[in-house]
Amino acid sequence: MRVSLCLTGFTPVGPEPVEAAESAGFDGVWLAEHAGFGDSVVPAAAGLARTERIDVGVVGPGPAGRHPGVLAMELASLARLGPGRVRAQVGLGEPKLIGRLGGDHRGGARVMGEFVTALRALLNGERLTGTHAGHRFDGFRLAHGPVRAPVDLLAVRPRMLETAARCADGVSLSAGASRDYLASTVRRVKALRQGDFRITAFALAAVADRVEDALSLVRPAFRGFTPETTEVLAPGAELADRALIATPDTLGRALAAYADTGIDELALTLFSPLAGLSLPGR
Repeated sequence: MRVSLCLTGFTPVGPEPVEAAESAGFDGVWLAEHAGFGDSVVPAAAGLARTERIDVGVVGPGPAGRHPGVLAMELASLARLGPGRVRAQVGLGEPKLIGRLGGDHRGGARVMGEFVTALRALLNGERLTGTHAGHRFDGFRLAHGPVRAPVDLLAVRPRMLETAARCADGVSLSAGASRDYLASTVRRVKALRQGDFRITAFALAAVADRVEDALSLVRPAFRGFTPETTEVLAPGAELADRALIATPDTLGRALAAYADTGIDELALTLFSPLAGLSLPGR
């Protein structure tokens, strides 16, 4: 199982966390964006320019804020900075935030299917004409394609999971999910899609000398989860089963518990300092 770091995008970020993650042995860094906050492309470019090994991905671009042609151009530019190290995870976005851009969730799975299909086609060097995910094309193509930049789809519910399995390079599962949800979702997705398809799970994480201290670090973040979302991701689950909670001595076991769900990658949003963190076996 790959282990990555996720930066939430709600506060400004420079290349330093990407460099620190590479030094700490992480496989990748995911840089998230939200409407009205910082974008993900600029810090991704800075991080790629300052590192040599680590993968750098962008999380959150979607139809409300990006024309697929523009996003394809951005990913192509990133891929030139870090060949083979760039990946994208796209989604509808948080309803209230994308609403400020005039976006909404109407036709969610269909729209995201069109968005992903158009984006992947452009990255493969194809020429597009017509309307896709509400955006028009008239013979558009990348001048310097094809580009290697896999595209995953952010998904929670069954229809979006099915869409990801049908048209994306991978699926990204929400933070706050129980390990039972992750295991059952892995089985569902693998029944729909075989072969080269990455299943990434995001998780809130804290490592402290005492389990109680680690729990206290992540507990406030769970107040942002609606009851409806929690019912899908973690019905009846305890908080400790919805996040990575560990001491330095139990971190290896905590990571193994996530690996046992069958996911390919675990992306951690740390609520404890990155400095001094040592990943077991890295």
